[in-house]
Amino acid sequence: MNTLETGSGRTRIRLVWQYRGRDLHVHISGGADHVGAVALAGSGPDGAALAGVLWLPPHREDELALATARRLHAAGGVTVCVTAGIHVEALTPKELARVLENVERAVAALARRLEGDPASGDA
Repeated sequence: MNTLETGSGRTRIRLVWQYRGRDLHVHISGGADHVGAVALAGSGPDGAALAGVLWLPPHREDELALATARRLHAAGGVTVCVTAGIHVEALTPKELARVLENVERAVAALARRLEGDPASGDA
């Protein structure tokens, strides 16, 4: 299992990923860890990209999980399952923006790694 953490304090994000054969499972968490959404992205028999998401209201990680699964599938060409659960009580708008920035930084680092960018380090 591989882990990348970005940010600090209430806006810290943790990205954990592990290969399951050729497929990739990624979990994005922050604050009180949980599973609020699950997204899957891959290729159909004709090679076309396919993706879908499931989530349970009132969780709001669906768009984040789906966008991440699509991005990582495009970067690595593998099937990607993303689970996401971020919960921090009473986030301010500024803190929420920082959380999203931290997710973006972590996902971008993993995408570079999947693309084989030698400058990506350990992602």
